[in-house]
This record gives sequence, C-alpha cells and structure tokens, in this order.
Amino acid sequence: MNSQFRSLVSRIVWLHLAAVVVAAGTMIVSIHLLLNATFAAFERRALSEHAAAVAEAVAPAGAGLAVKLPSELKDFYAHGYGGFEFAVLDATGRPAASSRPDGEALFPKAPLRAAPEYFQRIVGSDAHFDAIFPERLGDRSYWVEISQNLDHPGVYADDIVAQFLGQVFWLVLPIILLLLAVDAFIVRRALRPVIAASTQANSIHPSQIDIRLPVRGLPTEVAPLVTAMNQALDRLAAGFRLQREFVADVAHELRTPLAVLRLRADKVEDRAIADGLRADIDAMSRLVEQLLAHAEFEAFVLPPDTRADLRAVALDVARLMAPGAIAAGKQVAVCAGETPVWVHGHAESLFRAVRNLVENALAHSPPRGVVKLEVESEGVMRVSDEGPGVPESDREVIFQRSWRRDRRKPGAGLGLSIVASIVQRHGGAIGVGAAEGGGACFTLRLRPAPA
Repeated sequence: MNSQFRSLVSRIVWLHLAAVVVAAGTMIVSIHLLLNATFAAFERRALSEHAAAVAEAVAPAGAGLAVKLPSELKDFYAHGYGGFEFAVLDATGRPAASSRPDGEALFPKAPLRAAPEYFQRIVGSDAHFDAIFPERLGDRSYWVEISQNLDHPGVYADDIVAQFLGQVFWLVLPIILLLLAVDAFIVRRALRPVIAASTQANSIHPSQIDIRLPVRGLPTEVAPLVTAMNQALDRLAAGFRLQREFVADVAHELRTPLAVLRLRADKVEDRAIADGLRADIDAMSRLVEQLLAHAEFEAFVLPPDTRADLRAVALDVARLMAPGAIAAGKQVAVCAGETPVWVHGHAESLFRAVRNLVENALAHSPPRGVVKLEVESEGVMRVSDEGPGVPESDREVIFQRSWRRDRRKPGAGLGLSIVASIVQRHGGAIGVGAAEGGGACFTLRLRPAPA
C-alpha cells in the first residue's frame, strides 16, 4: 500500500475529497441538465408565443390566406431580431407568408401534423430551435412555422448554458481545495489524542515498560484498542518482573554453594588442581555478580535531581583496578582536569559501568599495555586500550547481551551489556571506535549537570 494511504488522516481526507468531487460533479451536471431543461421550456414558450402572435394576424383572403402583421412585428421579423423567422403554410402546405427573403417555407421537407412539434437543426455552424404549430381559421387548417437561431448575437441564454460548466468549475475548485484544507485541520485536531498516544507508545521499550497510553480524550472507536494494549503491557511488565526476580533469586542462591566450593578448593593439596578449581569458581562468581547486576539495573530508576562527579568516578575505578593491572604487567592511567565534572547520574551505577569498561580493556590489552581514562568537561569519558580493537562489523552488536566474539574464551558476554543498560538508564549514549594508537576506544556521553 502506498505510504500516503497508511495514514488514517490521509485516508479520511482523500476519501472525503473523492466524495466532495463526486458530489460537486453530480451537482454541476444536475444543474446543467436543469438549465438545459429550463432553457428548452423557455424556448418552447417563446416559439409558442410568436406562433400565437402570427396566428392572430392571419385572415382569409378568398380561397387563400392573408397575413397582416402589425408594424412592430413586421419590423421585428424584417430585421431578424433575436434570430426569429416565421412562415404560414396553407392547407396544401404552400407558404402563404414568410419572413424569408425568398418567401419560402422554413422547413420544406418537414411533415405537417395535427399536434405541435418541436425540433432542433444545425444549419451550417448555427444551432436552430424550431417548431410547427397547427392552427385553424373557421373551417380552414393552416400551420405556423417558427424558428430561432440560437447562435444569433441577440440570444444569450444558450451562451450562458454553454459557458456554465467552465464557469462553475473555477467556482467549485477553490471551494474543494478549501474543504480539503479544512478537512485536514479538523481530522488532525480530532485525532490529536491518537497521535499523542502513538508518540508515547513509540517511547516504550524493554527498559521503560511502566509507561501506559492515555485513554482520556480518545475516540470511542480507538479507546478499546488502547485499553487492550495497556492490558497487554501490564502482562508484559509482570513477565519481565518475574524474570528479573527469578534471575536475582538464582544468583543469590548460587552465592553460598560457590563460597563452599571455594573453601573446599583451598583444602585440595594438589596446587594445580586447586588453582584450576579456583579459576573456575572465580569465573562462576563473576557470572553470578553480572546476573545480579543485570537484575538490579533492569529495575533501576534514576531520580531526576541525582548527580555524580564523573572525574571522581574515573579516579575511584583507577584506584581499584590499578593493583591488579600492575600485577598483570599493565597500567591504568587517568587524564582529567582538576575540577569536578558533574553529570546527571548515580555515582555507584556509573562506577560499575566504568569498571566493566576498564576490565574489558585490561582483558584485551597486551603485556605492558596502558588503559587510558580521559574525562572531558561536557560529560564525556573515553576508555581506550592498546589491544586488537573492535572490527566495524562488530561495533553494532558488541553491547548485546551474551554476545562474544570468541566463544571459546570464558565469560558470559554480559559486561558490556550491563554498561549499555546503565548508560541507557542515565539517558546517555555509548559507542565504540578505534583508538589513535590502535586498539578500541569506548566513548561514554552523559548529560551534564549544574555544578
């Protein structure tokens, strides 16, 4: 379906426009037919009146007929006013009088009947409206022929009818366009609550499923659909809540068995086996912590007036991660000014996000590699490393849950998805590109807050 007909407003306007055009066309044609019928009746009456005036001037003249027109009628027919002509035929069909210069009948081949007859002719390029009226004078029968040239300069009625369609079209066209504009305004105003509801529905996503569409002010035809959608969102929110609670409960339940396993691993005399068990337990513990973090941040709501110092967050993360980095032969460096960089955010949540970014950077950095944390005054932080970098084909999917480039390596692929979830809750944005000296550069952008 064409995109312009997918809109309810455009459908209503176009359908109404079609209805208006059909109605206007029907009205124009009907008026045109009515004018033609009225003009025809007027012409018949005019021809009948002329025939009656001529018949009053007919008198017997021996075996024939004499036509003695009043002086005004003589001048009228002599000069052809109004395009009228007449002829009087006797009982044999011969002309007793005629306004034609040759004195002949107007319609030599027309049959003479006992009832009035009206007809039209085309003579050259002119249209004529004609009539033959039977008359009686005592016991004598005769016929009066009347003709009017409709294209005569003195005849205006036919010109009016001929020009009517064109004149009315230019009158109706702006009315139709005005109706179209008024329709669009009225329909958009009537559907304003529907448009507002659709805009609000567009803002609903898995992290904000608590939003519900307003039902007040909606048309009665649309309100049931919106109500049903709100009910579906309620069921969806309940499902998400149950899923988060289940994940959190499972993660909490796993903490105790893992702690017991760690104690038992410490009692294993074979150091190689003990080290392997501890590594596996550490990996499982990290997975449990990530599951708990996901469950926590799925339900996290940031108060509008909360702010955090992004510079302090970067320094805290560096202090926490530096000992482990040094032990692995790597470094963590912070590049920030001397003044706080305030952003709209929760300090503890941002600390978790930046820590995950630094952990990821250290994991992909080579020996003696440096992980840099750069903080800018506009609420921007960059975390870069000297590792292999992130291919362009992976930059769109790297923040997806459970995504891992190499499935053979340990981990659940939740670290970066937790970062994306935290940033999203803060109304910020995160992206990944290439660092200047090679490696990956994660850019975190948050909303600045007043100092």
